[in-house]
Amino acid sequence: MTEIDVLRELCSGVRRKRIPVDEALVARIEHDVAAYRDRLRVAPTQSPPAELRTALRLTGWLIYETSLMLLWNVPAEIDGLSEQARRAAEADAMLIMRLATAARSLPWPEFAPRALGAIRALALVRSKWNDYDGAWLLHEEVRTKHQSYRDSLGGDPADARLVLDLDEVLLQLALAETGTACRTAEQTIGRWLENWGGADVATERREADRWVPRMFRQLSDGAEVGRRALDIADRIHQEHGFVESITEDRLILRTGFRNPAIMTCRALLLMYSLCPAMQRLGMRPRGYETWPDFMSSLRQRFHETLAYLVRPAERADGTLIPLLDDHARTIVQFCLHLALLTASETLEEPLVLDDTLTLRRLDDAAAQAMSRWLAEPVGGDGRVRGDASVVGSASMPHFVRSVEACRDDAGATANYQQWRREWTVLDRYGPDRWTSVEALLDRDPDGGIW
Repeated sequence: MTEIDVLRELCSGVRRKRIPVDEALVARIEHDVAAYRDRLRVAPTQSPPAELRTALRLTGWLIYETSLMLLWNVPAEIDGLSEQARRAAEADAMLIMRLATAARSLPWPEFAPRALGAIRALALVRSKWNDYDGAWLLHEEVRTKHQSYRDSLGGDPADARLVLDLDEVLLQLALAETGTACRTAEQTIGRWLENWGGADVATERREADRWVPRMFRQLSDGAEVGRRALDIADRIHQEHGFVESITEDRLILRTGFRNPAIMTCRALLLMYSLCPAMQRLGMRPRGYETWPDFMSSLRQRFHETLAYLVRPAERADGTLIPLLDDHARTIVQFCLHLALLTASETLEEPLVLDDTLTLRRLDDAAAQAMSRWLAEPVGGDGRVRGDASVVGSASMPHFVRSVEACRDDAGATANYQQWRREWTVLDRYGPDRWTSVEALLDRDPDGGIW
């Protein structure tokens, strides 16, 4: 086998989980990157020699797939792990860090754009372990690198292949950045009780006043990145189509609209939920005269983005690709969140989730139906179909009052707290903390931190 054949076999083997992802594989990648750098030192050129172009592209793909496989092994929370599990997680994170360093070291990096996936993976490790500042610095780094690679390409038709590669990898980078914005907000809002519930009122108010604009700014950036990703996905779909499987030539599958749409919808709903809190802090909406006008624009953007998520995806033979159970559950969580925010939205078309749940008007009755659907038991161990995401798990008083203010603005009955009391089973962090959450809900808003 030639070296190119070996690289192709490694890439496909890692993707199909036929090849172990371990220190030996990472060391091999580092060795190859060092060899490419030696070639550049011996014969400096603006573009790589013809015989290296395919190898660079495949090395970028191998870095992407290896870092992704390692990322899936990293648990979402490191606190509470056994010593052995913690060491294993830290070892995988260290391998991702080495791959990110290899990606930064690549000569002619615009010819291996998928290598940026390693820096993205490292950012997601930081996000998983609640190092949000570290995650944002890495997202900013990878965004800057991507733009510099794109700027290095001219209008030469020969660059069209590289432009498509960069556009496809941008969708993955955007997913990660928008996802970090959402996770930062959801963890802050959901775990507020554990982090700040024991603080005095003045401290809690100060922290809330700091976190609300920070979350809103990051969510705004994330929603904009998500919108850009969907625009790029739309252009790729129109000009090149999506593909059945990931190869060295193509990266975006036929369901390529769904994940960017999910992340963008998450960001838009969280932004909408925080608008009254931002208004209370004296902030002004960027580009709009009033907060109601801005909130109306967010609702419109949400409906436009949701359309990407629910649009049918087709295989090459024309048959439809059904929604994954996870995606169906996410759609219900989004629509429940919106129903609790406004109780007045109507979807453009009826949305059939299964033979028990069809959504159109998102009012209080629909909120109850969606809650029952999520709370449906699955298996015999007491698990339910799903939680209600952040709107069912919030313990941050500013967020709770802000959601109530959204419903007041929509002219609906302010019964978000009543819904929370009725559907404690939909709190993703479990019922053990409900007594403390209920005390938070009972707090006098004028005497509390809101």
